[in-house]
Amino acid sequence: MEGFLDALYEYAQETRITSYLDRWKYQRATDALEEDWEAFRATLTEEQDKKLNALLMREKKVTYLEDRAVFSCALSIGVGLGRL
Repeated sequence: MEGFLDALYEYAQETRITSYLDRWKYQRATDALEEDWEAFRATLTEEQDKKLNALLMREKKVTYLEDRAVFSCALSIGVGLGRL
């Protein structure tokens, strides 16, 4: 079952999510965020930048686990509703 969930999750991430985003708002938000990150990182020392990268990587892993859990929950709800 885990392999099936992995495949569905990857499919949703790669092909389906963008159709649910407001592309203009999303692009504007990500562009602004990227500019702010660049400005912030320019103020950091090399050591601070390395620490920040390590923390961001850990945060990204946690977010990935949370996203997969939400996806699995939503899929379970969808299957349950489909049985009604």
